[in-house]
Amino acid sequence: MREKSFDSINVVPFIDIMLVLLTIVLATATFIKTGAIPIKLPEAESSSNNEEKVKNIIITISKDGEFYLENEKKTIAEIKNSLSTLDNKKDTITVWADKTAQIQPFATLMGVLNTQGFEKVNLKTEMK
Repeated sequence: MREKSFDSINVVPFIDIMLVLLTIVLATATFIKTGAIPIKLPEAESSSNNEEKVKNIIITISKDGEFYLENEKKTIAEIKNSLSTLDNKKDTITVWADKTAQIQPFATLMGVLNTQGFEKVNLKTEMK
């Protein structure tokens, strides 16, 4: 019996392995993106996930009522000072509030955003 010459390498198994690895990386990347502050988002019938090309500022309210501006712990006065440098017509504020947090910190933050004149304010929720 005559042997067949080996002229090329079959790369199909290599491509299959790389696609599986890519799927694993993409699945774990969504968990990393959510942030380092442990919060449980409230549920809503619809969720806004519109990622536009404008500056998106994330303010987080933990279950203990503590405020975080871009993952840095701040007081409400520090947040107010930081927001005064932003464009209130163009920039978007996204509020991530733990669903077990008291309503008072959220109301205080919304009052600050209202007095600063921000028009684009989103509340981050999870889909049911």
